[in-house]
Amino acid sequence: MNPLPHFEQSPLLRSVPGIYHAFLGVDPVEGRGRRERLREVFSLSAETIGTLKQVHSASVLFFEPGDGDGPGGWKREGDALWTDRPGSGVGVHTADCVPILLAHREIRVAAAVHAGWRGLAAGIVEGTVRALAGRFGDAAVEGIVAVAGPCARGCCYEVGRDTADALHGLPGNAEHLRKGKAPGKWTADLQAIALAALHAAGIPAGQTEATGPCTICSPRFHSFRREKSTTARQLSFLYIRD
Repeated sequence: MNPLPHFEQSPLLRSVPGIYHAFLGVDPVEGRGRRERLREVFSLSAETIGTLKQVHSASVLFFEPGDGDGPGGWKREGDALWTDRPGSGVGVHTADCVPILLAHREIRVAAAVHAGWRGLAAGIVEGTVRALAGRFGDAAVEGIVAVAGPCARGCCYEVGRDTADALHGLPGNAEHLRKGKAPGKWTADLQAIALAALHAAGIPAGQTEATGPCTICSPRFHSFRREKSTTARQLSFLYIRD
């Protein structure tokens, strides 16, 4: 039997009935692609896990059959995808940006968000929560649980003034965006900024969680900052069981 890829799970999401999830990391099996990984490790068909062509936007879309990983498939552009159909799932690919997975304690719904600094600044987190509130009602927001996964953290993620300016004004920036050692440099904790955005969108603090390490300094996860042009991407996904 082939060894398993590294992956993280959240105790918070594991407590939600009818939902399966994983924040995948480095796969020790060279050449094992996304389709094979989902089938061999999680017994899931890649066609059932929707993903998008991620463009660092604030676009939130509802899962359509073509979003699954079918042969010759064409991907829609967007950075958050959600579904309420049993037997389907949603995912995002990251390599330093923060993957955010959302579910509901009582409603069968799952959402996956790709949030780099551009998406955070554009409001992708708040837009995803609004999309779910628009479908299930404002009161449903109180039942959402959300987890920010492995990404670039404040220990390693240094940004320039333009990026810092874009992040200034977001919830929690005073704590999670700090001046760096060099002039014109800042350090940013994308995981913490994402959690602050989730709280600002109305999700109770006790229903959010951070899981996984900084991708830049952890060899268990792919990192664009660390690996540069050779970077692979890791999938984070939620699946609604039949």
